[in-house]
Amino acid sequence: MCTSSAGLPPELFQTELPVVALVGMPNVGKSTVFNALTGMHQHTGNWAGKTVASAVGTVTWNGESLLLADLPGTYSLRARSAEEIVARDFLCFAEPDAAVVVCDATCLERGMLLVMQVLETCPRTLLCVNLLDEAEKRQIAIDLPQLEQLLGIPVVGMAARSGTGLPE
Repeated sequence: MCTSSAGLPPELFQTELPVVALVGMPNVGKSTVFNALTGMHQHTGNWAGKTVASAVGTVTWNGESLLLADLPGTYSLRARSAEEIVARDFLCFAEPDAAVVVCDATCLERGMLLVMQVLETCPRTLLCVNLLDEAEKRQIAIDLPQLEQLLGIPVVGMAARSGTGLPE
């Protein structure tokens, strides 16, 4: 459960459910992952007092429910825009129980700074390497087990549009 409410959706503070932040750069498929996991069909929601898009939904996994917060796209936690400020503040001050960082498999190296920054603020982190179907079309191969070993966190590969990797 989140512990600070500064400008964040009230749903996150009116529940005892664990809260998981869904983080990533713009256009990596965060909302596609969010919609697939929550069963929602949202394009946007609103953070109170902000003009940036986000959404909160419930996920049931292994018989347990949790709240999934789809944060605005951010390139790093060194915030330079309203979207990045919301994402940074959520991760640094709301104290989510865990984070899922979504990265684009076609340019994975671009997301690694964000992965490392999120790990510093939220040790319970999972890396979701999305768009594996697009990477395959470009003949890009990613050794997910080796990436998991190097980072020391769970790594899941997926193509969220088709549902590949979602159960994992």
